[in-house]
Amino acid sequence: MRRHLYKGIIPVIFCLLLFFFVKVLNRTTFDDFSTDFFRHEVSQSTISLHYTLADPSAYGIEKTEATFGLLSEEEAAAEQTWLRETAAELREWLNRGLEEEDETSARVLLWWVEGQLEADDFYYYQEPLSPTLGVQAQLPVLLAEFPFRCREDIDIYLELIGKLPEYFEELATFEQEKSALGLFMRDELLDQVLEQCRALTELDSSHYLVESFQERLEDCDFLTDDQRFTYEVKNQAALLDGLLPAYEQLSAKLETLRGTGTNACGLCCYDDGLSYYQYLLRYSVGTDRDLEDIEALLEEQIADNYETILYAISEGENLLEEPTSDRSPAEILSALQRQIRTDFPESADISWQIREVPAFLQDFLSPAFYLTPAIDAAEENTIYINPSYETTYVNMVTTLAHEGYPGHLYQHSFESALSPARSVCEIGGYTEGWGLYSELYAYDFLGLSGQKADALRALSSLNYAVCASLDLYIHSAGWTEEDCADYLAAFGITDAEQLHSLYLNILAEPSNYMKYYLGYLEICKLKESYLKLSFDHSVCDFHEWLLETGPAPFSILEDLLNKEKDTSEISKIFPQLQECAG
Repeated sequence: MRRHLYKGIIPVIFCLLLFFFVKVLNRTTFDDFSTDFFRHEVSQSTISLHYTLADPSAYGIEKTEATFGLLSEEEAAAEQTWLRETAAELREWLNRGLEEEDETSARVLLWWVEGQLEADDFYYYQEPLSPTLGVQAQLPVLLAEFPFRCREDIDIYLELIGKLPEYFEELATFEQEKSALGLFMRDELLDQVLEQCRALTELDSSHYLVESFQERLEDCDFLTDDQRFTYEVKNQAALLDGLLPAYEQLSAKLETLRGTGTNACGLCCYDDGLSYYQYLLRYSVGTDRDLEDIEALLEEQIADNYETILYAISEGENLLEEPTSDRSPAEILSALQRQIRTDFPESADISWQIREVPAFLQDFLSPAFYLTPAIDAAEENTIYINPSYETTYVNMVTTLAHEGYPGHLYQHSFESALSPARSVCEIGGYTEGWGLYSELYAYDFLGLSGQKADALRALSSLNYAVCASLDLYIHSAGWTEEDCADYLAAFGITDAEQLHSLYLNILAEPSNYMKYYLGYLEICKLKESYLKLSFDHSVCDFHEWLLETGPAPFSILEDLLNKEKDTSEISKIFPQLQECAG
């Protein structure tokens, strides 16, 4: 069984055998082509389909047997054929000439397809079981939030849980194959994964997947009380027969691999590891910059941040004194929704809710995250807050800005206007770069003096810059933990436990800090270029341009901006020509 597994909110890559050999000429418009592309991709996993579409039938997709998207050898080969055929079709569409919006979509889709083809070269370098972004950590949240819109959804949910042992068996086999190649995780990371797995195997009436199931059933007005009771019994049985043995068996098989992960350094210490890291920068972050350029960009930003911080201190600013408030997260998010109106374009009116990460997952998940709603159910917006992280008022504001307004929730409201096919293409640097851009922008919403807001923003930016630099040095230069300690000591960071935790995190999630910080820097560079195009351009205009353009690798965004530049220069000349003609 050939498995294509990768990280993300839906951490599997899937395949559905559709009409692989349909030619461009048989699809009369690019819209037909992109619709077929979209159907192919979202139909390949039940979870992917359910989180992407509330009503698949409206898109011509029939619901089928529940699946996690495992591929046989033959299906994997067919998927590669489909990708090559699709790349050829996209090139033909681009050669024909398309309207501007369709051309952008075609370029983004081609970039994504080429990335999927190249990913096969690094098949065993991917890690589906990383401590933070791995299947074992994210799947419980996805199951707990799995919407029940009709009885069929509940039946599919229970069927998925029943198939977890088979799915986790394949994950274990994949890790065994990685181990045989010397690519298994080090023992400390294994311990974190095993702790997560064991936390899920303690089943009682207060288990998160029991309580969340009951809560969702309560909202199902299409069920009778007797039907709810029957489903609760079925859920208990599914958890006992499916989820528990799946996690137990996975834990047992992973334990047998202890000691086989011997690489204590980054990706570059593996034979093709540096090439894989460069692949991640290109297709996970979305940047075409080379390693030297990235290093120079980070060093420049670190110096700028330092200068801003030191100047504020020299002017008497107390950066340890922060504003406080007893406002709830919901009140803070509502305030942000109002505060962004000056510098950010108006968005669709959407609803949202804030929930806490379940107790048994708090030690393993991020401080906060946003669950993207189905593209045809934009009202289903949920932000998770992890209460295990100690947080200040400033941290809560900036975190909610990252996840909510003007961050991911707000960002996603613009993406709903794009071709559905674009939703398939995950571009971490664009998405998380915007999240961090929003987070740092929120320092302007704290009621501070401009100088203090700038200094606190620079302090946060410096933290991300240092982490991104370590990501670069660990995975491209093979820095050891001792090398990192020497580097951090220059910034006054000497806490050995903090350093060790950071080092493990970067080892487990290569390029993850780059998605955030390098993505942020790329957006800042685009903003600088955009504002230089015309004195009439405002920051709000830039935000509108970027959000309405939608997720794309930064090379494509730069090309589109250059077209804006050409148009701007023509418009400067045109009035002069009119004046001469008059």
